Amino acid sequence: MGGVKKILLSVLTLATLSTASAAEKVGAYLLGVQYQRDTNATDAVRFGLGLPLAAAFNGGGFVTVSGDVSYLRHTAPETESVQPYYGGSLGLLGLFATSGGDSAGAVGVFPSVLGGANVNVTDQVSLFGELGVGPRVIFVTGGGSDWTFGVGARLGVNYRLR
Repeated sequence: MGGVKKILLSVLTLATLSTASAAEKVGAYLLGVQYQRDTNATDAVRFGLGLPLAAAFNGGGFVTVSGDVSYLRHTAPETESVQPYYGGSLGLLGLFATSGGDSAGAVGVFPSVLGGANVNVTDQVSLFGELGVGPRVIFVTGGGSDWTFGVGARLGVNYRLR
């Protein structure tokens, strides 16, 4: 676990070291929030955090947490009314569930390629839509694992901080 923590801290440190003129955005999407920072005129790094989900039912319940880091390449200047982009993402999911006295945990890894577009509403506010495709790999406590091919969507709004 120490190696993963060092990698995540390194990525966060590199993402925050850039020029003062870099654009920064915060945003919200269905079931999550995100922070995006431009690394140059066409590229950006984005960190997403899925809202924790939990449910309790008769004899059990579950809790999930998720997050992702993405690299985005814009194909049009931010001054255009529509700014298409493409890129790649690595998502992680943690799940703990219990039912009838039994409990289990799982970790999911979701690498994907993605494409989307920002639609500028004002100089500071933009709407966005995005689709991502890739394998979904789940590792379950007790040594089991499974994978599928999945499609994900993200719809939301961004606010430009600077």
